[in-house]
Amino acid sequence: MSTILKATAVALASLAFVPTIARAQTAPGPVQSPAMPAAPGATGAGTELRLAPVVVSATRSERTLADQPMSVTVVDKTEIEQVPAQSLDDVLRTVPGINLPLTASYQVHPTANFISMRGLGGGHHVVRALVMLDGIPINDPFFGYVQWNRVPMENIERVEVVRGAGASLWGNYAMGGVINIVTRKPSKSVKASVGASGGGGSYGTYRGDGFADFVLSDSVSMRANFDAWGTAGFNQIQPAYGPIYVPTSFNALNGQASVYINPDPTLTANLRVNVHSNNQVLMIPVQTNNQQIYDLAGSLTKKFGDYDLTVTAFHEQSRFLTNNAATPFSFQTGQAAYLQNEHTTPVFSTGGSLQLSTRVSDVIRLISVGADFQWISGTDTALIFNQTGALTQQYSGGGKQQFIGAFAQVDVSPVKDFQVLMSGRLQTFLNYDGYDGAPGGAGLVSSTAATSFDPRLSMQWNVTPNVSVRGAGYTAFRAPTLDNLYRSFSVPFGIFLPNAQLTPERLWGFEAGFDVNWGPVTGQFTAYYQQVSNLITTRNLGFGQLPPGFFFGTQQINAGKAVVQGIEAQIGWQIAPGWKAEANYTTVSSKIVENQYDPLSIGRQQAGIPTQQAAATLSYSDPRGWRAMARFRWIGQSWGDNDNTLPLNSFTVTDLSAGYNFQGKAEVFVNVQNLFNQYYIADNSGLNPPLQGTPFSIFAGLKAKF
Repeated sequence: MSTILKATAVALASLAFVPTIARAQTAPGPVQSPAMPAAPGATGAGTELRLAPVVVSATRSERTLADQPMSVTVVDKTEIEQVPAQSLDDVLRTVPGINLPLTASYQVHPTANFISMRGLGGGHHVVRALVMLDGIPINDPFFGYVQWNRVPMENIERVEVVRGAGASLWGNYAMGGVINIVTRKPSKSVKASVGASGGGGSYGTYRGDGFADFVLSDSVSMRANFDAWGTAGFNQIQPAYGPIYVPTSFNALNGQASVYINPDPTLTANLRVNVHSNNQVLMIPVQTNNQQIYDLAGSLTKKFGDYDLTVTAFHEQSRFLTNNAATPFSFQTGQAAYLQNEHTTPVFSTGGSLQLSTRVSDVIRLISVGADFQWISGTDTALIFNQTGALTQQYSGGGKQQFIGAFAQVDVSPVKDFQVLMSGRLQTFLNYDGYDGAPGGAGLVSSTAATSFDPRLSMQWNVTPNVSVRGAGYTAFRAPTLDNLYRSFSVPFGIFLPNAQLTPERLWGFEAGFDVNWGPVTGQFTAYYQQVSNLITTRNLGFGQLPPGFFFGTQQINAGKAVVQGIEAQIGWQIAPGWKAEANYTTVSSKIVENQYDPLSIGRQQAGIPTQQAAATLSYSDPRGWRAMARFRWIGQSWGDNDNTLPLNSFTVTDLSAGYNFQGKAEVFVNVQNLFNQYYIADNSGLNPPLQGTPFSIFAGLKAKF
């Protein structure tokens, strides 16, 4: 706690000088209010985006950034194009509050692509943040992870990040916050346009992307997009650990088609279909992963006088096949491997929402009520082989989940420059048709149900045209996934068991902060406190608790309580036309305070959550077409396990990008990741030897638009 208090004092002192700095560096002139547009390019992944009147929808209502009584960041398409990254998760790494694996999404097992926010804990198979694509959830319905490569970066308009519990509006997964990816739409000013980009680089990395926009009439337009991306990969495991390890390769194909309908000012609708496939060889030749994901989604908004009615619907089906290796008897780890298990997981998910909104008066600015649902069905089937290739065992586990929620939101402005945003959600969820077919499993299991009511109260006061203060209190929940409830996993002599009796995690918390927007300088500071009970984690099993034939293992459990507290401090400076600098710093104390099954974990930092992080960017662009960016990332100490026995030491990485645009029609670019080839360990979970993070990599290419 003392560390956080000290860091808070430093951040407050630093931001207190923001007005002084601004006055010293700008000539006298009109003062820019928070609602006024900022200088072009003044937004960024490390800066609070209360700088421009960009509309966000992550709070289920369209609001300007200056009118958000919460901590929000928007990463726009310009920044996405500038950041040296091969997948969206690498773009988001420097956004304060987001917790991701230190390895890129395509370098780890898909189920290890956890996403959480504000230090709520990640680790394998634990997700505590909701990720959406155009307002539709894309967390895997069975496991909860996010396959970032199903969203090509060339097709992204912006990414909205709302920090702090969002369960009052969005329900499950939104315990730590909400990320909404907004895709690009055709411009009605051009009847038809096509574009393509391509490039290549280190470790056999390649990318090809093409899109076509068509305006079919005054009311109908469409966009088609296709993306192919892949890499031969680098060897994440050092040769000293054994000869069997190979570079992790990854190849993905993604196709999307969208139709937009706007027959009159009172009606808008869209329909999107997306097909995704990827293949991965993960460190060992027989250790492969394959995914196919098909989804269909649409939305419709109709205005009835002072009322807006919005309807959404979606359906997704996927198939995940993972092959996992083991070491043969009489061989040391790393000397030989064979295919030990194969898991096949087909999953289906269907959902939708209905929302009605209206403006009442200048005092009651908005009332929204709505309901949503999601139905999920999935089964995991495991085939177990011995080292001769013979099938020795087969088992399965799976079930169904049903989520139904009703929510309401009221926006009140009782006096000028002061607003109160109140929201609440009543959520019911049901687990049924469950089957635990693991060795020693319970077989058919009884249905379980739970109900949660989650309110949120947010307030904002614009003290001056340049300074606003805000605060919020909230509760949230996260339901166990079908993976947590029913899927088991085994290795020779080891078993990792689900738990069909898991109950939802519960969170309560509060936050307070302020925002500064003074000419070319912007800043934000937020401090928060959160407490999680019924924490879902694992416990080690004693010999008497193991099924026959196994000598070690774990089981999913609800264990005790965690307390998470931290600060986020950000500052941005538009130095001169074309030049901008941004920096942010976060510190998090994320500790388990009650755990009867693992006393050693009490008082220690949760796995996967660095104690401190900092980032800075310096970018330049000019009317002649040149652009450049330097990004610096420092990640503090973290751990691969809750007992803090598997360290991940701090490291610093520098990334660069540069490009030249030929009159808006074509651009050549070059991106460099890890410029100084900093060696660092990015994964130390104990499941494999320590994994190296991305080394020096260069990627160059060409974009064209007609």
